Amino acid sequence: MSFELAVGRPNSSISGAAQMYKWLHLFAAIAAALLVLIAALGVGVSLPDLWGLALMGLGGLFLWWLAGKAAEPEDTSFLQRVMVATVGLRMAWSFTQHKILGQYYQGIFGEDTVVRFNSSADGAAAWHAGTWIPTLPATLGQFHEWTVSMKSILLYYVFGPSYFLSEAFTIITNASLCIAIYLICRHMGTTRLSARGAVAFNAFLPSLVFWSTQDTKDPVLAACAAWSLLAFLKTLQLGAGSAYLLLLVLMDLLALIYRPYAGILLTTGLLMATVYAIKLPPTLPAKMARVWLFVLLTPLVVWLGTKEMKASYGEGMGVQWAVDSYQTFSEGKIAGDVQGSQYEIPLSASTPGRAVLQLPIRILLLLLTPLPFFPGTLRRMLMFPEMWFLYLYVVPRFVKGLRAAWSGNRMGTAAVLLSVGPWVLAQALKTALSGEAVRMRSQFLPELLIFAGVGYAVMEQRKQARQDVADRGAWLWPRW
Repeated sequence: MSFELAVGRPNSSISGAAQMYKWLHLFAAIAAALLVLIAALGVGVSLPDLWGLALMGLGGLFLWWLAGKAAEPEDTSFLQRVMVATVGLRMAWSFTQHKILGQYYQGIFGEDTVVRFNSSADGAAAWHAGTWIPTLPATLGQFHEWTVSMKSILLYYVFGPSYFLSEAFTIITNASLCIAIYLICRHMGTTRLSARGAVAFNAFLPSLVFWSTQDTKDPVLAACAAWSLLAFLKTLQLGAGSAYLLLLVLMDLLALIYRPYAGILLTTGLLMATVYAIKLPPTLPAKMARVWLFVLLTPLVVWLGTKEMKASYGEGMGVQWAVDSYQTFSEGKIAGDVQGSQYEIPLSASTPGRAVLQLPIRILLLLLTPLPFFPGTLRRMLMFPEMWFLYLYVVPRFVKGLRAAWSGNRMGTAAVLLSVGPWVLAQALKTALSGEAVRMRSQFLPELLIFAGVGYAVMEQRKQARQDVADRGAWLWPRW
């Protein structure tokens, strides 16, 4: 089933204008409630803060409009409501973490955000004072840090310093992936219930909501991955002349700018999906050629990734550095806030070869840590409720959904798995901290939750079938 993103569909039950006024009233009510909360708590809100909250609201309206254009008629209301709810939730948490929790939040969670805010605010102040003028970086390896910093510096230069300004960009960009996930599901031929389940998981999973409100690279990369995958699948269907090819290029470029090695991994995954999608004759030489193409991509991505890491961070970076980094953190040699955050299952590998042999366990730890069976730091224990939800609810549906998707659409399923595969393998190689694992997997977890949505629909359909059988039995054998 295919449909175009740019084609809007009128709602059969309510006119477009009336629907617009309905949602404008809802946004106005949310804004009024936020102002009442500010007044009641006596929270100091500056003019730049108001600009930041306004940008979040405008971004939410844009996503509401885009959801209406993207969704099928039966799902328009659902997707628009989800966009309003998830943007409102992220706005509320952004406000809470900075204006209500304040120093408590910054001392526990917000080290990276505080450092980036202070450096960007200093840069904007120096720019205003005329003591500093933005200049292009000297090397290509420094370009991504310059670009990310200039985004915040420019916002602070125009509106004044506020956490909400930079987080408005990450919140709206990350929330948009819910629309991409919906379109991917429908493109793969899944049911509307599957698409809705996948969207709901991505919109409301606490860790994904939390990381989308941080001024870091991860939420932007997650959106790049989702929109790139959608553009890739659409380009395969519609051909290179499609506008989706331009979207694919733009999303890959944004990923390369924000975190070059992540952009390389994303591009490699899509190349592997392309190799899988190439139509070859069903002969043994053709199958061997496909296998060799996969094999050749592995050293290529390692070489490119190592070269980029050395260009960005120094000549000491590379595969061995990743292994040593894992060892350093897993043994607790780094003092400070990572103490006590190491993986619960200790692993050691002195060479890349040994690390590769441990990849199955490392992948499981990356995806399923922190294990909620052991006490630990406050940050780790705050994740325990979500982890139990993942173990007891999401994982069983993911397994069933993966099996159903593979039998129903092998090409689409392979494209999803291959697009995130290099990312998962690279992060599993070096990640040794529970907090880092939660943060790193937020970049590729949205695509994996597609299968949880499929599994949710499968289990609901089976539940309904059992209920129908029970109802028929009750009619045949009534209980007195």
